[in-house]
Amino acid sequence: MGLIIGISAFLAILQSILFWGKDPGVSVFIFTIACVMYLIYILSKNKKIVNKKALILAIPIVLLSSTYFIFNNLFFKTLNIFVIVVLGMIMCVYLSKPSFKCSEFLRKIGCVFGGMFESTSDIIDSLKIPEDKKENNSFENLKKIGKALLITIPIILVVLLLLMSADQVFEGIFDKIFLNLSDILSIDGIIKLVSRLAVILIVFLLCGGFIVNLVKDNTLFNKKDEESSKTGIKFDNLTINMILTILNIIYLIFSIIQITNLFMHTSNNPNFDYSSYARQGFFQLMFVSFINFVILIFANINNAKKTKNQKAYNKIMSLLIIIFTIIIIVSAFYRMNLYQETYGYTYLRIFVDFVLITESLISIPIIIKLLGGKIDILKTSIVITSFMYVVLNFMNIDNFIAEKNIDRYFNDPKNSNFDMSYLTGLGTDATEEMTKLLKSDDDYIVKRTENYLYDQKQNLNFVEDDWQEYNISKERARKILDKQNIQINYYQ
Repeated sequence: MGLIIGISAFLAILQSILFWGKDPGVSVFIFTIACVMYLIYILSKNKKIVNKKALILAIPIVLLSSTYFIFNNLFFKTLNIFVIVVLGMIMCVYLSKPSFKCSEFLRKIGCVFGGMFESTSDIIDSLKIPEDKKENNSFENLKKIGKALLITIPIILVVLLLLMSADQVFEGIFDKIFLNLSDILSIDGIIKLVSRLAVILIVFLLCGGFIVNLVKDNTLFNKKDEESSKTGIKFDNLTINMILTILNIIYLIFSIIQITNLFMHTSNNPNFDYSSYARQGFFQLMFVSFINFVILIFANINNAKKTKNQKAYNKIMSLLIIIFTIIIIVSAFYRMNLYQETYGYTYLRIFVDFVLITESLISIPIIIKLLGGKIDILKTSIVITSFMYVVLNFMNIDNFIAEKNIDRYFNDPKNSNFDMSYLTGLGTDATEEMTKLLKSDDDYIVKRTENYLYDQKQNLNFVEDDWQEYNISKERARKILDKQNIQINYYQ
């Protein structure tokens, strides 16, 4: 327990040094590395690592933390905090056991989170001084040291103040110290100090509680659930097969329409507007494909008794659903691609592409499982989703959006769908691409770009970042903007 308390206290102080009053930057990467190393060390020391393969999840966790100093994307800076925490919990669950059924996995995730709060009581209890030790020599010595400090500190302060008033050189040495002390002892300073100490205490308790929950026996995480998956999820086979059959009939009709109208352009309607038809429905199709995956998962974790014929029929219907889902994914992807060519790229449109690609990749282990292969669909899906999310982070999405939309603009400057307002909402990741718009023949576009870059330059130079806030994207943008002779422009 002493080691857990010591390292938890170190992490609590470290987070205060790295994050208090600072913007996230290289600090997130440093803190994540420290937490991952601490976690692996303490679990290994307590022989709680059963499945070493789960350590592979440490790779996306560290990579996502590195985006805080490589890129400067506000959306991912917010979202990645939750993703890193969730991936950390998933890693802890899989370290304790090679595989889980879906219901057991979700229960374990809840136990990691809930047990962290429950186990903080163990940390608090371990900090209490037992009654039999209060009278020993070490405790008495601590009391004496405390009394000595209370008497010594006021005397030292009085002497220092007198000497500072007597000698200017001496005053210069200690002046900054007393100025800092006066700031700390002001009302605002005291409130900030108390708040900071409170955060340190909370982080200390949560870090300690998190580890105690994982390593100590009979905690919420390590309690054995006797009913864990004896019964499992049960649905009537008739209900499952009826859902799959009806869906396959609907998807067959839909797929025929897609192949004839969307891909082959063979509509018999003379008033048929192919361009409008093709550039719609991608969001709906994405959600339909997602629903299909949920239905397939429930159909294949169903523990109700099945005859040989029922198993065969269920497998055939599931494979057909996969085939039709792939057609739906291709249709949604194709429609989105046409929409992007006409209206440009945005966060949401790129996210749709990545969701569709991720669903396509997840369909592969599901097909392998349906064909009799031995594969853990849940574990494989987590790895695929984590991989795709890391790729999405490292594609530098702001720069990608700016590059594609600006290229579209220069290829067709009179394009009425060019959204300048959306581009001026992007961050420093897009700075280099945005400077290309300064070469536009449209004065309005040039002026808006100059104003955007001018504001960005002012914001970057207004406050000098501390080392904890270091960010490659901001530093690169500063260098690019320093080379530009940009002035504020006023336009109607």
